[in-house]
Amino acid sequence: MKRYAKIGALIGFLAGIVVFVGYVATSWWVCSTLLDCPGHWLPYLVIFAIGLTFFTAAGAIAAAFLRGLYEMFRIDGGPST
Repeated sequence: MKRYAKIGALIGFLAGIVVFVGYVATSWWVCSTLLDCPGHWLPYLVIFAIGLTFFTAAGAIAAAFLRGLYEMFRIDGGPST
């Protein structure tokens, strides 16, 4: 089960990178046209870190949960891989 949680965490991490790089790029693009934006990059970094942590944890939990469901509802009776 650990292997699947690690794979899920990796997939969640990569999805988080994609989503939050898009978030940061969009925020920068919108703020480049506005007059009132945060004066520092720290708020973007904090949101990026929180989101990346959330996506990584969600990926690991989802993978472990789905693997558990797979094991519970298996009908072939063979050994798990």
